[in-house]
Amino acid sequence: MIEARSSNQGPALLVLSRSAVLVALTVSAALYMQYVDPGEAAFCGLKSGCEAVRKAGFSYFGGSRYVSVPLFGVIAFAVVLAASVRAPRSRTTVALFGLGGAGGVVLLGVQAFAIHAFCSLCMIVDIAAIVGALFALLDRRAPATPVDPLPAWGWAALAGIALATPATWLAVKPPPPVPAGIAALYEPQKINVVEFADFECPFCRAFHPVLQGVLHDYPPAQVNFVRKHVPLSAHEEALPAARAAICAEEQGKGEALANRLVEMDLSPSAERRAAIEVGVDGARFDRCMASKEPDSRIDDDKKLLDAAGFEGLPTTYVGNKRLLGAVSEVAVRDAVEHALPGPGKGSGPGGLPGAVFAALVLGAVGAVVWLARFSRGTVRDG
Repeated sequence: MIEARSSNQGPALLVLSRSAVLVALTVSAALYMQYVDPGEAAFCGLKSGCEAVRKAGFSYFGGSRYVSVPLFGVIAFAVVLAASVRAPRSRTTVALFGLGGAGGVVLLGVQAFAIHAFCSLCMIVDIAAIVGALFALLDRRAPATPVDPLPAWGWAALAGIALATPATWLAVKPPPPVPAGIAALYEPQKINVVEFADFECPFCRAFHPVLQGVLHDYPPAQVNFVRKHVPLSAHEEALPAARAAICAEEQGKGEALANRLVEMDLSPSAERRAAIEVGVDGARFDRCMASKEPDSRIDDDKKLLDAAGFEGLPTTYVGNKRLLGAVSEVAVRDAVEHALPGPGKGSGPGGLPGAVFAALVLGAVGAVVWLARFSRGTVRDG
């Protein structure tokens, strides 16, 4: 009787260790999406510590954006959870928890001493791994083996919720409102696109053909594309190139020249030759370049992006969505499709409020726990 009672002692340590793994699994999945497409996922801002860590050179393997530290995190925590469910207190399971905790300590050290920046999401994963390892070790040293409160399928369902939550949130989250200054550039019943870029910025250069390739699939009369110039001080040739594009735009050749500038080696003489080649009147171009008008326009463009919240380049508004960085063609097409005029398209922010989404996730977790415990109780009664 005494032995039976001790074998049913509370499974608190077991639940806590697995809960830490589920937290790490959820946040690792969010980080993986951030690493695959930081502009589209935007769990972290482009000026955040997370982005500093991502760009530090320790995050990817084999030159592929799809093979990253967060991917290994997702796989590792799934394996740890599966081992814990299969053999909760075995040496192998506790060793796996220990490896995860040690990995968390190492990655915290890399952020502190090698990168000198901290990623908030990475820290959640690392601390959860450490906490999970401590609880797993304490559970192994406990005097009695607790009864698992959930069957294996219950833990698998919770893992599924953990993995699906970040992707689901990206699909349903409401976009932030378009800043008033940018919305003022929009035209009714059109696909409105406002791009802030720098002709010397490598990410802007990479994104240019992606964005323009998507927009060229739609009739020109249906697209309202506005180019804004934000030449960064770190790029010496960006300002002269922006001035040249503005002077070409004055003659209706702005985009024709822009298409050349993103591909060529930049210099004032090369920019003038390119302008002449796309049909710009040279004398009028020279007068514009000698004036202060381009500088005034650039100052206004910078102020507009600063007011909207400058995080990085390129920054592109497509309808009610903001794309940060050189996002994928899939992300651009999705944004353009949502910006199409018509019933139910581009008519408002839409989406699901964060509090409602959190309540639905918690409800799903509660439902899984209740059903799993109910099924276990039914089996025992039978």
